[in-house]
Amino acid sequence: MRAAPNPEAAVVYHKGKKVVTSPVVRRVSGKSADETYTRILGRADDFFRSVAESQPQNLQCGRGCSLCCYGLFEIGSGDVPLIAEGLAKMHPSRRKMIIRRSREIVESSKHPDLRECSPPEKEAFFERTASTPCPNLDERGECTMYEHRPLVCRTFGLPLRNADEYIGDVCELNFTDAPQGDREAAAWDLQWEDALGAEDEYTIPEAIVLVARLRYPKDLGF
Repeated sequence: MRAAPNPEAAVVYHKGKKVVTSPVVRRVSGKSADETYTRILGRADDFFRSVAESQPQNLQCGRGCSLCCYGLFEIGSGDVPLIAEGLAKMHPSRRKMIIRRSREIVESSKHPDLRECSPPEKEAFFERTASTPCPNLDERGECTMYEHRPLVCRTFGLPLRNADEYIGDVCELNFTDAPQGDREAAAWDLQWEDALGAEDEYTIPEAIVLVARLRYPKDLGF
């Protein structure tokens, strides 16, 4: 029998419960540590890779699998400069297309200011954009900004835990028949991230439009 994603785990990604870190000093296990956002992204990549190597039968993620690329969700302020770097490295024509696509999503969805809107407004927004594809998704189902994707994109597909508290599974394709021990061993710990408040919440298309206003205003089509 296939296991359904745990609603409590899914809400971490899509209902405003998950916030991520910016490149500042954070606290790890009660000890002060200088940890840049790049290191946190590297840890996420290393952990995901270790799970893929140790439990290939439970992790179906691969090139062209884009189930998690539909539906808008929150990213943190630390992802905005990461996205800016990704845009800067793109071919101009590709960048222009992604910026225009992001603008269309922001306008057609009546994108609210996530830093200001109420929880009901935020929930309604994520519900009406539940089938919206990421503007970085190409025609082959691949991410055009893969090396510069946000932290949440690097951990989606793994089960989640918060320190010793196991939260559950997120993706309906992964860990469908896995024993509980395998799930817990593969769970990404939210304690490895640094919690930010509502003032740091963005979506990918919103972040792209923000960067474009500053760096590529002509590509917005105004």
